[in-house]
Amino acid sequence: MEKPIEFGSYIHGLRKEKKYSLKIVADKLGIDISLLSKIENGERQLQSHMLNGLSELFDLDYKEIQIQLLNQKIKNEFGNEPYIHEALLLYLTKKDK
Repeated sequence: MEKPIEFGSYIHGLRKEKKYSLKIVADKLGIDISLLSKIENGERQLQSHMLNGLSELFDLDYKEIQIQLLNQKIKNEFGNEPYIHEALLLYLTKKDK
């Protein structure tokens, strides 16, 4: 997999490339302009429920964008934990049983 996405700057870049206003993108994501601005500036995190609108608006692969978001959330929340690898492996082996 390629380099992880920093969602705020990624969305900002997509928005500027398409010449979309904050309002157009915020409306599609179902959020207000100030929240989108905070996401773009790295002050807030993108939430899972916003992915569908994001993938539709910018014609992105939903599966790939969700994987990238989950990767970023795990890294941000648990990246410094010494046993994260073992915990994820345990989760993966137990979840299908």
